Amino acid sequence: MNGSELGRLHDLAVFLAAGEQLDARLSQLARLAADSVDAADCSIMLLSEGGEERPRLRLWASTANLPAAAWQERPGAGESIAGTVLDRGQAVLVADIRGSEFAHLARGRKDLGASFMSVPIAVGQVVLGIMNVSGRPGSMPFGPSDLMRAGIVAMLIGKSVQVDRLQTLLRSRVAQLTLARQEPEVAASLTDGAMPPARLAKVLAKAFYKDLAAAGFGPGQIVEAATEIIGQISGDIARHKTRLAREARKDES
Repeated sequence: MNGSELGRLHDLAVFLAAGEQLDARLSQLARLAADSVDAADCSIMLLSEGGEERPRLRLWASTANLPAAAWQERPGAGESIAGTVLDRGQAVLVADIRGSEFAHLARGRKDLGASFMSVPIAVGQVVLGIMNVSGRPGSMPFGPSDLMRAGIVAMLIGKSVQVDRLQTLLRSRVAQLTLARQEPEVAASLTDGAMPPARLAKVLAKAFYKDLAAAGFGPGQIVEAATEIIGQISGDIARHKTRLAREARKDES
């Protein structure tokens, strides 16, 4: 590994150690990950909906300007290249996708080379997601040393995702109270950082409902509380769209 490669890995490590919420910096994360392995493109997928028996991936970050449909897909094990890696639990290195077993799963893009790598993002023995990187057109295919660097990048991302999720728990008083009432085994599954946020949110929602019911609130009042939460979310989405539209007008001018 030469000085330039080490420098790019260092830049990624510094970025991930900044302590800021990752969700607000996903585009930059994907670009730094791609630069770290000298790739033309990088996409990061994390486990989302689905239980342990049927895990599904969700696109979390990408350097490419992908269509909306790509962000809505939820591939499971074996249903895509990333899904195949999820199913096997092992990284994949392909010199030329056109002559590989993944040829029928590939999405041809003229701005990408034929070589690619797909690497599990894991914390310990628990897989959190998959990182996919594609080579540059006309460049040498990825080799074992590139795969090693990709593994390091995926490990750094995995640790950062774990820390980010734990910080989310610490910032939530509802989560803290829920954890305090759980059995040690259940609490451990919540605090290892491996549980997808969607599943964690359901656990907290059930605890919130039980607390309200135990306090004597009726079904109608609990529904009103849920409606208020939905209203707050709708307001946040509206404000976010307004801010994006304002920024777009500034860029055009």
